[in-house]
Amino acid sequence: MSRRSAQMFNLSFLDLLSGALGAVIFLFIITPKGGEPSAKVPQVIASIDTSQQQIFGFLPDSLVNRNAGDTLLVLISGLKEMPGTEECPPMPPPTPCPVCPRCPEVKSIEQPIASAQPAVEPKEVVNKIREKPVKPSSPQKVLVKTPPPEKGYKGDPPSVPCKVSFEVTWEDIADNVDLFVCKDGSCVYGRKRKHSKIGFWDSGKSKIGWTIGGDVRTTLEAVRQFDQVIPGTYKLYAQFKDSKKNRSSVSIRGLVYTRGQNSKEKGERFYKTLKLNRKQRTLIGTVNLRADGSFSITK
Repeated sequence: MSRRSAQMFNLSFLDLLSGALGAVIFLFIITPKGGEPSAKVPQVIASIDTSQQQIFGFLPDSLVNRNAGDTLLVLISGLKEMPGTEECPPMPPPTPCPVCPRCPEVKSIEQPIASAQPAVEPKEVVNKIREKPVKPSSPQKVLVKTPPPEKGYKGDPPSVPCKVSFEVTWEDIADNVDLFVCKDGSCVYGRKRKHSKIGFWDSGKSKIGWTIGGDVRTTLEAVRQFDQVIPGTYKLYAQFKDSKKNRSSVSIRGLVYTRGQNSKEKGERFYKTLKLNRKQRTLIGTVNLRADGSFSITK
């Protein structure tokens, strides 16, 4: 009976190598990479004031030089609700004030006051009055506090610091609304995001494939001017394109905001109801903007 020669590279050995290579690749994929601990990686620190509906944040220097229109993904963890009055511990009862002892009664002794000077005749009284004329009392100066200058715009400024902002907001994230800002035959919107004579399109609406759900959206769209106020006549259009809740109309809130000379703020809000229309835009306002930041809006 002939003996078979031993083969080093047989099918079992190749299966073993394939399994080991797959394990190494799997460990390489699930191992976190980055070269630095998580504490040294630039992070966005954000705090939310739920009572004022405002977000305050801190950006590291590596994220400050981002271009306008870039999207930052912020993950908020450890969000806790503020305790209500029912959850607060009861306050101790107030300590009563000590009772002060009564002062002893003092009897007043009335004594006649002897006149040190003799009675003066009426003529002598008149002469003394003429010798010492009475000076008129100077009027008292009344200090009037000047009130501080009133702020031109008393509402909330845009979430992004800018010179001019045209923006619309709506309530439900299930509704899809687009904003168009047009001037001299050109428009800025979601597909054409910037124009040198109009501004930059800014919105949190974007689709990112690797996020959970693949869709990060907000209920705001805006066109903003950052460096200077660009005067002219602007046409504002809005289009209600789609609704996941099958709504036929949606209510939007618009804002025209400017920060012109001497950083004086101006702003005006307006409201509009849009009907569902996937093909046609709706004119929501005409804005005449001047170089000093003042404007007039026709709705």
